[in-house]
Amino acid sequence: MKTIYSAIDRDLSLIERAQIGDQAAFETLIALHRDSLLKRAYRTLRNSDDANDAVQETAVKAFRAIHKFRPDRPFQPWLNRICANCCIDVLRERRHRCESLDEHTYRLEDSSQDVEIATEQQVLKHQIVSALARLPWRYKNILTMRHFDHLEVIEIAEKLQKPEGTVKSWLFRARALLKKELLWESWEAA
Repeated sequence: MKTIYSAIDRDLSLIERAQIGDQAAFETLIALHRDSLLKRAYRTLRNSDDANDAVQETAVKAFRAIHKFRPDRPFQPWLNRICANCCIDVLRERRHRCESLDEHTYRLEDSSQDVEIATEQQVLKHQIVSALARLPWRYKNILTMRHFDHLEVIEIAEKLQKPEGTVKSWLFRARALLKKELLWESWEAA
């Protein structure tokens, strides 16, 4: 427990110094969190070069916004949110690059394994969309807002004008129903 508090104190000290313009303190702060940011970015992007780019962009954006950071809030979630947004930007850029290719240009796959993985992902995506379509509207809507629109629970609660606890409960039920639908679909296919 003591190490958690010392890490929080260390971060707070570095944040305070960074907020008054100490670039070395900011660089130390980012270095302390770089590994967890890289893991998070890689899980999202599945490409180490893109993950490194996203973490670098995270550092730039965090540096520009550090003066706005409120020290009474936890630092890691703030940094993670910036990283998540940077990953979304990278994914949008990927999609844009693919869409901007001439219709007669063909993308060569690195190996048959890449084609197999892409095919499996497309099949899984189709299964999820199909199972989602069979859910009651409330659950389909809340899963769409959370996992496709990337809204936080509090944002969904505000949008639906419902308490956070209700939204969490609906999300739990919606995920359970989706899981049942996916299991049922896979059982029928077998």
